[in-house]
Amino acid sequence: MRLGVAIDLGSAAATRPQVDRATRLLETAEANGLSSAWLGESYHVRPEVFHLPAALIVLAHLAGRTNLPLGTAVLLARAYEPRRLAYEAALLDQLCTGRLTLGLALGNADLAERVGGGTDGRSPGEWFAAMVTVLRETWSASAAGGPGAQPVAPPPARQGGPPMFLGGRTRAAALRAATIGDGYYAATNYDDDLLTARAAEYWDARGNASGDVAVTRLCLVAPDADDARRMAAGYFAAVVNYYTGRRAWMGLDGAVTPRFPLVGSPADVAAALRGYASSGVTSVQLRVAPHGTPPEVARRTLELVGEAVLPELDES
Repeated sequence: MRLGVAIDLGSAAATRPQVDRATRLLETAEANGLSSAWLGESYHVRPEVFHLPAALIVLAHLAGRTNLPLGTAVLLARAYEPRRLAYEAALLDQLCTGRLTLGLALGNADLAERVGGGTDGRSPGEWFAAMVTVLRETWSASAAGGPGAQPVAPPPARQGGPPMFLGGRTRAAALRAATIGDGYYAATNYDDDLLTARAAEYWDARGNASGDVAVTRLCLVAPDADDARRMAAGYFAAVVNYYTGRRAWMGLDGAVTPRFPLVGSPADVAAALRGYASSGVTSVQLRVAPHGTPPEVARRTLELVGEAVLPELDES
């Protein structure tokens, strides 16, 4: 089980101060044993508490300010032209010296109205699979060259480009991740029953091949579990209201009431993480600083993860 930190940045406040706070949070995360940093994106028409558009731009800024591996959780593929994304991801992989994981999900159809994306008349699944193929072929051509190759320059830092984790809440998404991706990515608002089902489908389709199942989870740790739950009820409200107001906190059969397995004492959180590992999850990104969370609360959560949660996981 690997633990990373999910960065919360939104359009409801000035960007640079948020990024500066996130940089300090990444310093705390790295000092306490977390192994990566992840950033999502959205294309809103009005200010929202999360996310920002164009996540690759923000990660390019952070690449020179942290030693942690970086990931997108996730880019919305419909907002990108495949060849342009191949160039931008290759450049970011260079900037972070080969530390990039590219998380991708299709995104909603209304992205075409906001940013001009689309699927060229093909079915969304067919178009998305073709995009993944274009990215792989472009990055491989950058390494191999030769007649007919269409490389990008500069090429990715790693031969063949960064690994790609593919998201989406349907069974088809999990199977697509298993067959053409390097891993499956589940969002904050996928309830545990949905996550468990998709993880099982992913691993069944993956067979004997190696892979990854990653997920983002809201997290607040305190010595006293009741204190943790009380704080989370206040500090997580803006993010939870965003999801529930759109009926977007999803279980297997539709919208459900949010649950927070990673809110509680260090022992509670360690037990929940062991449960995730037993269901096939290999990587959890801890979302410790959603809009409205005091920096000292987020920092203390990361310190307790390093002091009390990771050692318990290592012993199990």
